[in-house]
Amino acid sequence: MLPRLEELSKEYENSKFFPIDIKMNPEVTGEFLVFVTPVLIIYYDGIEIIKKVRFFSISEIKSEIEQFLEKIL
Repeated sequence: MLPRLEELSKEYENSKFFPIDIKMNPEVTGEFLVFVTPVLIIYYDGIEIIKKVRFFSISEIKSEIEQFLEKIL
């Protein structure tokens, strides 16, 4: 899943992709309220706009990003 998410991030100008291993960075779980994995959190201007937990598809994520961008642009 990580390589596909990284490829998806390249489709959006000025996006950044940061995979985080919560076993190596346990403080992240409390800061971002991550209780199960995998978790995908997407921020726009510092505000969480999408959070997906466990079961999600790349097409689902892309669709939600596009819907969000249509609203703000």
